[in-house]
Amino acid sequence: MRRAWLWLLVGIVAVGLIAGSALAQEKKAKKKEEKVTIDQVPEAVKKTILKEAGANKVKEIEKVTAGGKTTYEAEWIVGGKEIEIEVAEDGTLLGKKEEDDEKGKEKAKPKK
Repeated sequence: MRRAWLWLLVGIVAVGLIAGSALAQEKKAKKKEEKVTIDQVPEAVKKTILKEAGANKVKEIEKVTAGGKTTYEAEWIVGGKEIEIEVAEDGTLLGKKEEDDEKGKEKAKPKK
């Protein structure tokens, strides 16, 4: 009888793990990333990217759609550091990260 309960418990845990894995894969599959050019982003997003990048050349822009929400991620290099920003469709700066290539460390910078 004790063994039956143990197997039941193992079965329940296994089903939970499988279901959790399936949900994680489904969530991942719903996230869509697409490389775009500066001319393909909304005007408000373009203004924010160009303001933040200043005279630096924007290396890459990605349109990220997840959970029905679209944001844009832009990257450029300044003094050997990679800067990445995330911008909402309305042009709001959502976040800024700086990665020091020499140390491989990522630092989140508070938005101004």
